[in-house]
Amino acid sequence: FNRIADLFIAKATMKLVILLWGDKSELSREVLDKVSVFHYQEIIEMGKHSRELLIDSYDARKLYDYEPIRSGDVATLIYTSGTTGNPKAVMITHHNLLHQIKSLWDIIPVKAGDRFLSMLPPWHAYERVLEYFTFAYGAGQVYTDVKSLKVSTWHIEHLFSF
Repeated sequence: FNRIADLFIAKATMKLVILLWGDKSELSREVLDKVSVFHYQEIIEMGKHSRELLIDSYDARKLYDYEPIRSGDVATLIYTSGTTGNPKAVMITHHNLLHQIKSLWDIIPVKAGDRFLSMLPPWHAYERVLEYFTFAYGAGQVYTDVKSLKVSTWHIEHLFSF
């Protein structure tokens, strides 16, 4: 995160970062002074008490007048791997993202409580869509990689036992 944090801060009006893993103490003080950083689990806990806590945590209401979201507005950025140069941001619109989520629903009817096993990194385009898909329908997601997941019954049962 520290590697691209300066780019994000310089180029965007980012006010909030949500960590899926890692320790906030590993982030540089300079980054933490400019951006509110939360672990995903902290966000979940805040949401249990009030959806407004997250917004109030960085006084967004005092800073901005929010405009309605349009389907052509950017919903998320996905960065390319940078194999042919510097990584580049790919803008995914709300329309594009919702179309992909609906298309997945047509193929994979998911229900709340289902779990998905993913071996793609969260910054991968397919993974990003799957994350939004599972979260939109109340499903869970388990992350691993090929090295960590030996194809054995024990590992698979262990991943889905919590």
